[in-house]
Amino acid sequence: MKDFSYRKVRNSFHLENFNKEIMEQNMEHKILVNKFSEAMNKFASDRSFESCLDALNITIQLANVRGNLSKSFEHYSKHLENEIKILERLIQTN
Repeated sequence: MKDFSYRKVRNSFHLENFNKEIMEQNMEHKILVNKFSEAMNKFASDRSFESCLDALNITIQLANVRGNLSKSFEHYSKHLENEIKILERLIQTN
């Protein structure tokens, strides 16, 4: 039973870290989406090379953030899958 309590505390810590990381990335994503919208409006109005590069740069940043979010959700789901397997084993042994 002591092992289960330690695991519960450890897992709680991991879930908090996952949640914090995902929330931070979501906030960064929202900020970049707003910046992208502004950059595209600017590009649509002046059609300059500089405004095109600004929009492209933000697009690359968005792709990176979305990739990081995808990895975070993948790690989060794997963590939850492992927890389900552990709980299934506990149920089977009892």
